Amino acid sequence: MSEQSEKIYINLVKNKDWKSPKDKLPVYVGPKNMKHPDKNWTIGVNINGKWYNQAAFPAKDQDGKVKEGEMTVILTPSGGAKKEDYPNLANSDRGGNNEYTF
Repeated sequence: MSEQSEKIYINLVKNKDWKSPKDKLPVYVGPKNMKHPDKNWTIGVNINGKWYNQAAFPAKDQDGKVKEGEMTVILTPSGGAKKEDYPNLANSDRGGNNEYTF
């Protein structure tokens, strides 16, 4: 019998298209899926059997100003999943927060 880990590993690589926070692009994205080099696919994160795409953006304070040296990691349901298939993991009704700064 195998035990599921309590840890969630999120791999990120530098986004070659990112130049500055004004680009509104993620600084880091999921690594390229080398099993399909002909496609623009990345390796996502599997959480309880559901797949998510990961991206990291410059963190911002409450006034919308970029916080130097901080990142916000965002997990988005991958593919064409319907929103109701992916309950909000950080729902305020459950005491969560929808933004995490590392």
